[in-house]
Amino acid sequence: MQDKTFHKSWLKNIEKRNNKHLNKINIYKSILKFILILLIIITIFIIYKWGQKMPDIELLSINKEVNLYQPDTLVSPKLLIKNNRNQPITIQASEAKKDIINSNLIILKKPNGHYQLSNKKNIYFYSTKGILNSKNNLLKLMESVEIKSSDEIHLTTSNIVYNIKTNIINGEDIVKLDGKWGILKGVGFSYNLEKSIINIKGRPKLTLYNNKGKIK
Repeated sequence: MQDKTFHKSWLKNIEKRNNKHLNKINIYKSILKFILILLIIITIFIIYKWGQKMPDIELLSINKEVNLYQPDTLVSPKLLIKNNRNQPITIQASEAKKDIINSNLIILKKPNGHYQLSNKKNIYFYSTKGILNSKNNLLKLMESVEIKSSDEIHLTTSNIVYNIKTNIINGEDIVKLDGKWGILKGVGFSYNLEKSIINIKGRPKLTLYNNKGKIK
């Protein structure tokens, strides 16, 4: 009888210890779950705030391992720009590097880009060289500049300056505008992308197309 009593009490003590141990484990699990959920919430909040503070222009990152006197360079980069209406403009280039003296300037080699107007008309542009000024929100395209639209209007010139915030393109060199209706030539122009209005300067010369050919 004494052995049975001792055995029962021994088993009860073991069960109590096991229960206490399980309770502690459950408490620890609950605490860990709470901490994990809290960390997830904090991480999401930080990512959200970081996303809100992202600049309108995606700049090239500075590599600390690169010599300070050398420009930061990327091959075949893709830059995203947003205008005053928060509409995206994509720019690609065969090469992009930051200017050594002014880090706000990004020098582009063979840049090309795409922009969709509010009326779903697409604008495409190409050039040999380009400079993106991230501080002043200006994109300058140089040498063999072409601007094409989805409604088959083709503009060619030598140099243009695109104001990202106002969505207006300006040029001071000889310009040629080719469309289904004919050819318009002048010196200097202004192109309001939002209103789809092109103003050709310098006594423009118009050549119209008809079924028989050209009419000047």
